[in-house]
Amino acid sequence: MFIVLKTNQPAKGFIKKYRQQRILGKSEPVAHPTENGLPFFILDIPDDPKKLSLAATEEKCGRYVSRVVAPRNLHLPDSKRVKRFTPVSSGGIFLFNTALEVIKNAGLKPDGICITVTDRNARMSGEICRLLPYASSVRAVTSRPERYSAACNKIYKDCGASVMVRPDYRPAGKKEIIISCDGAATAEMNNSAVFSYKRSSHGKLRFLSDEIMLSENHRKIIPPNIDTVDFAAAVTELCSGTEYRFSAFSDTETSCQKCTGAAPSECLSCYVREK
Repeated sequence: MFIVLKTNQPAKGFIKKYRQQRILGKSEPVAHPTENGLPFFILDIPDDPKKLSLAATEEKCGRYVSRVVAPRNLHLPDSKRVKRFTPVSSGGIFLFNTALEVIKNAGLKPDGICITVTDRNARMSGEICRLLPYASSVRAVTSRPERYSAACNKIYKDCGASVMVRPDYRPAGKKEIIISCDGAATAEMNNSAVFSYKRSSHGKLRFLSDEIMLSENHRKIIPPNIDTVDFAAAVTELCSGTEYRFSAFSDTETSCQKCTGAAPSECLSCYVREK
C-alpha cells in the first residue's frame, strides 16, 4: 500500500485561497482499489511546497509515510520518515514486456538471432521462457545464477531447450537483441540492438522506453503530473495489483537514422536484415 500526493492549484482571490487552505488542511487520505491487490490512498495537498507542513504531512500519511508517490517536480520536506517511492523491479518488467512486444511485431525469423537479458538481481527468471520462440539462443547475464536454476530446468524439461546463464556479458557473435532490465549497458554491446529504460549511448540500435498507459479507472483519479511509471510500479510492487503486470511502455523512441518515424518493430527488422 502507498499514498499519492495530489497537488492542488491555488484558488484565485484571497477569500477563495483562504478557504482552500482550510479545506486542504483538513484533508484526509482517500482509499482507492486496485485489481486483485491492496488499495492505495490519495491525499490532497497545497501546490506551494512552502505551505506543505512536514508534521502535518507525516501525520496524514501515517504508516505509508515511507511509500509516497509524488510529482517528480515536487520537493518533499527534508525528513527521515517521508520517503519518495522508487521503483525496484517494475522498470525491468515493463521493459521486458516492451521488448517482447516489439520483437513479436517485427516478425523475425529466430534463426541466427540471440536474445540476451541483463538481469543483475535475477528478477526476470520467471519470464525468460517467453523469449524462446523468437531466437535460436537465449542468454541471461546475472550475478545470481542460482535463481535461474529452477527456470532453466523447467525449460529443458518442457521444451528441450536451454538458456545460457552467464556472470558477465560477452558479445554473441551474431545478430543480438539485448534487453537491459537492470539498466546495464557497456561498450561491448555497440554492435547490438539494445532495449533500455535508462538513456545510454551503447548499442548499434537503441530503444529507449518510457510512460505507462494507466487503466481507465486510474486515469480518472491520478493527477497528470504524477509519473505513470512511478504509479504503475507502486501498484505492482506495493499493492500486488495485477493490472500492470504485463504492461509495456507506451512510448519507445529509437536511435535509427534510416527509419525516421517508423515503428520500433520496423527498425528492429531493419537491424536484423542489415549485413
